Amino acid sequence: MRNTRQPLPSPMRFFTAYAIMIICTQAAVVYAFSRSSAFTKLSVGDVTNQFSIQAAAAASVPSERIALELEDRISIPTAPAERGLLLLDKVDNLISSPGDRSVNQNILTKLNLDVDNDVRWAKETPLPFESDYSNHAIRNDHSETMLRTSIEYEPISVTASTEESSATTTIAVRTKPSTPLLIQSDISLLREAVETYWQHLASSENNGASTKSGFTYQRKGNSEAHLSDIVRYYEQYKLGEKRQQQVSALVDKLLLDRVYPWVRDAFLSKEDESNGDLYVYDAIFIRYNATEAENIGAGQPLHRDLGYVSVNIMLNSQDEFKGGGTFFENQLLPVVLNEGGDASNDIRALKPLGPGHAIAHYSSDRHAGSATFDGVRDILVLFVAVAAAEAERAPKWEVAARLKSTARAYCSDAHDDDGSTMSSIDEQLLCRVRHHRLAIKEVPTDGEAWHYLGMALLDYHNYDVAMQKQRDCTNNCSILRLAISCLEEATTYTPCDGRLLNNLGIARERLFEDYQTRKEETEMSTTDLSRFLDSLRGQVADAFSRSIQIHQLCKQAGCDVNADDESACLNYGLFLSKLDDFEGAIDILSLVAANYEAEDTDSDAIVASRVLRDASNLLDFCKRQIH
Repeated sequence: MRNTRQPLPSPMRFFTAYAIMIICTQAAVVYAFSRSSAFTKLSVGDVTNQFSIQAAAAASVPSERIALELEDRISIPTAPAERGLLLLDKVDNLISSPGDRSVNQNILTKLNLDVDNDVRWAKETPLPFESDYSNHAIRNDHSETMLRTSIEYEPISVTASTEESSATTTIAVRTKPSTPLLIQSDISLLREAVETYWQHLASSENNGASTKSGFTYQRKGNSEAHLSDIVRYYEQYKLGEKRQQQVSALVDKLLLDRVYPWVRDAFLSKEDESNGDLYVYDAIFIRYNATEAENIGAGQPLHRDLGYVSVNIMLNSQDEFKGGGTFFENQLLPVVLNEGGDASNDIRALKPLGPGHAIAHYSSDRHAGSATFDGVRDILVLFVAVAAAEAERAPKWEVAARLKSTARAYCSDAHDDDGSTMSSIDEQLLCRVRHHRLAIKEVPTDGEAWHYLGMALLDYHNYDVAMQKQRDCTNNCSILRLAISCLEEATTYTPCDGRLLNNLGIARERLFEDYQTRKEETEMSTTDLSRFLDSLRGQVADAFSRSIQIHQLCKQAGCDVNADDESACLNYGLFLSKLDDFEGAIDILSLVAANYEAEDTDSDAIVASRVLRDASNLLDFCKRQIH
């Protein structure tokens, strides 16, 4: 018999701190999972059943979107095209203002200026544009004619099957054995050039500080160098005229003769906007050193790249390292779309066929550098972008990507039509909504844009509630339902995003709590309300459990998704504890609280993870309730 229930330990603190672990993947501390029974009792194939503690209530409930089951103030049709248009119409009604056209134009003008600046910067680097091919001789022998190599490649695909149908999705393309992008002598020259550049930096007055690049995910065990800096270094310091020409010629040939033709044939030729000029947005030599990374493995968390296509070239033999490779979120499609039926399959990170070979993929596809846990792995990553043709605007995918990535910064610094800064929070929130709405206008199937739109709407709803602007819940609930519908729409296009499902669970939980607190105000009968709440409770649990399942599968492939997994477990555990399901909460929280116990001797790691600390505190609280 449990004791009288004690107050939850600051539940709203948990909720506000971790419920909005929204858009950015945290790349802080990597925690090694303990091999305690609380963790190892779960196999990947068991995840769905093990985590569906409250989802059992939803087993007999059709999996329609929540918006379909709510009051008729927002009735969403089931046809995807119609559903998306209706949702966007409702968003437009929310953000509409007399100056819409000029506001949108200001946003796009600023964006195009940024694009122009990036293209101008790229032209000042020693890396050639695709259009330079016609008048670009190989720099170590001006009499030689550059002949383009036809790169043979093959798709890397997954097939997701359900009872009704099956669909094959191409994740990436990979060079065939006959046509590597680099031969061994090229690789040796490139690695030697990088080592020379690093030695120069280490001996400079900066004492190696500049070895830390502007790359997004700078992590322990990783060393990086920008390809443009290496070429500039050789040109500036005249390290032997022949060697300088060899390095410059290698880069020219790699891009003009191999990479650009391959990217155009495999990707750009299939676009409506295919007449742009390919160029390198950035190019980075990355070394993953497992020894320097110690026990966490050297890799990169799940992320998206800026650019159009990312090309990952392998520079050393698989015999020199263990682990590594690129894991793509969409590798989980057969599991996720088949409701975990293929979870027992071995999901591994993908690698090129060998040194000099490459994998290429859309930069916007979420992927991770799977952990290298022994040895050293060297790769060259090229972020290839597309410069618009003369008098044309940036390609639609470029516009969408920049609208998403700049929304927060732009809206914090934006000005109203009269020149005054957007001082009110609601103006800034609606500005974010507008950015993501414009991104969807560019690419209607952009799941990340739908995700960000849903979260901006959820933030707007939360602000309205906090400020008590609407005593009547009609408007607030309408915005909340719209946020949920946008998040559900995002799952159509990015069903394997565990962060998205965590956020969907959070939004559904908000609605569940709202209906619980205003039972007397609803027009539903007691029976209908009870049935609706049971369904909604199950759908909250289903979103959280699927988020955790996806994170478990990502970790199986060597991905660092610990921060996201811990956040989802804490949110789910808090939800269950508020329902007095302490046994269920214990099962969930034990998965991550065990990491807190395992890392107890590492004070820095403990401080770095408030999520683990609070999960441990909540776990202790739940245990006290059943003893």
